[in-house]
Amino acid sequence: MTIIKLVFYIILFILSYFVVCNIVIYLYAQQNPVADADTMVVLGAKVIGTPARPHPTLQSRLDVAIIYLHQNPRTKVIVCGGQGRNESATEASVMADYLIKNGIDTSRIYIEDQSIRTAQQFVFANQILPLGKTIVVTSDFHLLRSIILAKRSGIHDVSGLPASLSNKDKRIALIREPLALLNSLLFDHPMDYVTTSTKQ
Repeated sequence: MTIIKLVFYIILFILSYFVVCNIVIYLYAQQNPVADADTMVVLGAKVIGTPARPHPTLQSRLDVAIIYLHQNPRTKVIVCGGQGRNESATEASVMADYLIKNGIDTSRIYIEDQSIRTAQQFVFANQILPLGKTIVVTSDFHLLRSIILAKRSGIHDVSGLPASLSNKDKRIALIREPLALLNSLLFDHPMDYVTTSTKQ
């Protein structure tokens, strides 16, 4: 096999992976969440400004979460996300404030503000209260990877509630998410954080 043929097959394989992966990600994001879940876990995303407010990506997650929570008043909600280097507050605290301002009672809201990775959010949330039947709220392109990590964290009765990304962010996600999914499949092991978080 010549070098040119080898390069051609490598490029073809990479392109095929991205196409197939994005199709699977898109189809997976079409699912509907179960009704009357025990717990909703809303995954964090960037907060902006001082005082901090949700980035549009995070706001779209919170908006779909609010609709579900109003329709399912028994469901508790855990908001997840620590404070990044360029953030003026923890993602979880900003998310909790947004939910409260939109009519969600504080007694239903639990805050997980230590995580900095998706894999950590499920482990740390599961230590706050027993999750039971769980709904994960995140962006549509992020849903497949999130559900995989949730199941790896021991949360098996889980479904997803997708929030739409902007067209600009979707174009970025077409490249980023297949790479992130591959990285998670190979290297993300959420249960590794159980010992770490217990020690803290």
